[in-house]
Amino acid sequence: MIPSPIAKSLLGSLLKDLVTQQGEPDYARYRVLELVEKRYHVFLDVLNNAEDDLSIIMSLLKRDPDCLDFNPIKRLQALVDYVQIAYALYDNGEQAVLSATVH
Repeated sequence: MIPSPIAKSLLGSLLKDLVTQQGEPDYARYRVLELVEKRYHVFLDVLNNAEDDLSIIMSLLKRDPDCLDFNPIKRLQALVDYVQIAYALYDNGEQAVLSATVH
């Protein structure tokens, strides 16, 4: 299991890798679908191995049509969005217990 501080650090590093200095998805760097796929696998590894329950994000990823699209631009944007969401869960200023309930 990945401890919370390390998961936060990994997500932050992944996010910095996916966006430009202006905070926009780096479409020029990730214009090939295989490169975006590699980053998806890194993200999924962090989600699956984090000590915190991030299954809600996994559930959203599986249902989002942009995550399944073969267009690298759409997939990159979706990946950036979900990495930002996951990072925001850790970046709340306190280390609260992460939990989610789907209704």
